[in-house]
Amino acid sequence: MLKLKRILKAVFLGSWLPWLLLITFTAYILFAPVRGIIDPVKVPQDDAFLPEEDVQWWYWTGHLESKEGKKFGFEICFFTFDSFFFFKDQLIQAAITDVDDNSFHFKEYVRTFSLPDEMPNSFSLSSDKHNKITAVGSGGYDTLHSEVDNYILDLKLEPVKDDIIHYEGGPHIYRMGGFTYYYSRVGMKTEGTIKVGDTAYDVSGITWFDRQYGELYKAINTGWQWFAIQLDDNRQIMLYDINGAEDRMESYVAITDAKGETRDYGPEDFTVEILDHWTSPDTGIVYPNGWKLNVKGEEWIVEPMVKDQELQGQHHFWVGPEYWEGASLVKKPNGKVIGKAYVELNGFKKE
Repeated sequence: MLKLKRILKAVFLGSWLPWLLLITFTAYILFAPVRGIIDPVKVPQDDAFLPEEDVQWWYWTGHLESKEGKKFGFEICFFTFDSFFFFKDQLIQAAITDVDDNSFHFKEYVRTFSLPDEMPNSFSLSSDKHNKITAVGSGGYDTLHSEVDNYILDLKLEPVKDDIIHYEGGPHIYRMGGFTYYYSRVGMKTEGTIKVGDTAYDVSGITWFDRQYGELYKAINTGWQWFAIQLDDNRQIMLYDINGAEDRMESYVAITDAKGETRDYGPEDFTVEILDHWTSPDTGIVYPNGWKLNVKGEEWIVEPMVKDQELQGQHHFWVGPEYWEGASLVKKPNGKVIGKAYVELNGFKKE
């Protein structure tokens, strides 16, 4: 009798488990948001988490200076991945570049099986239950907070120029596969405080915000050199230089003038010459570390403020790159400083 009960139990479980999995999968197919191409970019509507997209991010980089003259760079970014039925994760990263101290500080969080709340025209993002990294905002009126090592950052942002809508609102189909929607806020007024140990500093400066979403896995795997340049003459330049000659056509430049008007240039209109390299002592990756940019005959030299600004993935059993993202100076060829930049280097490998 006991043996019969065991057989019946095994049959019961063996019969219902496949049905349970089938019902779960069917429910997902029926009620999950449709993936892929959606309407062109609209702001502030698309500041919100978009459940239709596989990959998306909210990305802030900026330059700050205290009343005492201390200089800092900062980065706060939230990545969301919602793919393959089971891959529903967030990667949150924050970094502080202490220019005077010649040091770089980085923190990362991974939230597995967790996606941001859907909110109309806005976002409220957080790294963990302790809110070590947060971003709340809409339409460019953002509040940022991060705690990295002994640096605590609190900032208020507001837009100065209209949003820059790349690719005419998208979707832009990549040559290497996938697609993107992409817009930027290139010169956001920034004020707040940064606490270093027990000392708090009032800071002000300028921030660059990027919002991108779509099917971005192939682009991430290809890699790029990306420059967010903010010149003292109130021009902002986004230069996106894709890795690999076969995908060169994806490279382009967007220049926003002092009046807020933006003009795009294709790969035939600019060059990027690498002037120096830096090898990470931690990962062994060799990164470019100094550049000469030429856009339609106008030249800029871009130099990192700190050599080591590498973000090293601290997660396990999770896909995510090591990359370099750093505060930099922009100079004329004669050495005169004429602005600042943030540079991102993704897809570089060990030699």
